[in-house]
Amino acid sequence: MALASLLTPLNSTMIAVALPAVRAQFHVGVGSLTWLISSYLIIVAVTQPIGGQLGDALGHLRVVRWGLLLLVVCSFAAAFAWSFPSLVAARALQGVTAGLISPNVTAFLRKRMPPGRLGSALGSNGAAVATGAAIGPVLGGLLLAAGDWRLLFLANVPLGLGALLLVLTLRSDRGAGRSSLSIDAPSVLALAGVFTGATLIGTAIQHPGPIVIAAAAGLLPLSASMYALSYWRRGTGVVKLALFSRRNYWAPAAGVSLSNFVQYTILLAMPLYLSSERTLGSARIGLMLFPMSGVTVGISPLAGRLADRIGSKPVMVFGAATLLSAAALLSGTIGQLPLPALAATLAFTGLGVGVQQVAQQAAALEAWPPRLAGAAAGTLSMMRYVGSVIGAAVVATLLGVNPHLAAFRLLLLVVSGFGVANLCITFALGQRSRPESAALMP
Repeated sequence: MALASLLTPLNSTMIAVALPAVRAQFHVGVGSLTWLISSYLIIVAVTQPIGGQLGDALGHLRVVRWGLLLLVVCSFAAAFAWSFPSLVAARALQGVTAGLISPNVTAFLRKRMPPGRLGSALGSNGAAVATGAAIGPVLGGLLLAAGDWRLLFLANVPLGLGALLLVLTLRSDRGAGRSSLSIDAPSVLALAGVFTGATLIGTAIQHPGPIVIAAAAGLLPLSASMYALSYWRRGTGVVKLALFSRRNYWAPAAGVSLSNFVQYTILLAMPLYLSSERTLGSARIGLMLFPMSGVTVGISPLAGRLADRIGSKPVMVFGAATLLSAAALLSGTIGQLPLPALAATLAFTGLGVGVQQVAQQAAALEAWPPRLAGAAAGTLSMMRYVGSVIGAAVVATLLGVNPHLAAFRLLLLVVSGFGVANLCITFALGQRSRPESAALMP
């Protein structure tokens, strides 16, 4: 299951190194090229809650198998894309596979792990996810050096088939049945509009134009209002808002969004800072960023075991405090730290992320019984993308086209503010919940 989880972040980060080659082959502008990334993020965010509910109804392992099979097919299609629109379409389908795989791996672990072992399992799975994100650019660069960008998609074929063969050896879990499945189409469209509108904000700032500005200004609030109205009238939606009725779910879910904002914003801003202010090349920038992911990989299993032993709340508080300290240190010393100290501070950021996010997952999944594990995991995964999309928009707003040192300082000050909110929200978490004995969500 960890190998299946690794493929999602691998595909998310591996494509970054191939963007110049794709642009050169299809002769597209930078604005169009960004949709190769944005379409993937939007589809992943929207399909995660759907994928989780499919797993609750049909069995989580079955949906993971479908996701891996679809990953192989659409990766093969992307490798032989004949035009830029066909490549974007295949890339969007890859987002669907991520929405099927990620929440159902987490939900399957929630079902199968005995009491006191969930944190350890999620920690190991989190290490696999961080590994995929860390090695994506490295593997992408090696494949690009060996051939062209199409090899990056073809690499998914043996990896996906290998994961599928391993997953086929596991004993399937049972879902609640097809009759329990209810996916509200209007709410799906409204949710897609919310994430598309948030993404368009960054596009409008980088490439201003009357149509883009109007779309960015209107689509987000209009779609959010449509979702709220649809949920109020029908009593249901693709995101089950009733999940947030429990403190032990909404507190870690909000923390996931806030901590991912801090992590993703720093991850986006640092390459720009290191290239413009420190004049580093791509290879050295990669080396500077690696400690951030590397520490996350190493600390996640330990954080999971610690959450099992002492509870999720103290682990979350320590992780949030560490993440805030790292963001504040970057904010106060940016432009002054020597490169080794800057790399150490980024590693400190990875420590906070790795510690906190494993405990957040464990706390949120334990807030609801196993029969709702898919819906809980899917919505929690979606909250992570909320932080990423907002972070990308803030980076585009504050850094602009030609970023300078003062802009980086302001951005990191904003990041520190989100870090404060992240630390505060962790104190709202109650004691370890006992969902099996609690009243079930309608």
